[in-house]
Amino acid sequence: MNPKPIELAQNPLLAKGLPALRRARKRAEEIAIRTNTALVQVVDGKVVRVYPKPNGERQRRDAG
Repeated sequence: MNPKPIELAQNPLLAKGLPALRRARKRAEEIAIRTNTALVQVVDGKVVRVYPKPNGERQRRDAG
């Protein structure tokens, strides 16, 4: 794996990928807050539900 930051990638599409993912995450959190639903993500190899709060905090629960 390449240790360089993705923002320094020679391919312009790769260089713009991380900011796009961050925007998508932010938008998903906004929708989850409005609809009172969870986001699902993997943390330390475990699937967890994350309930974003309007103040930017996140509450995690095991998805068991």
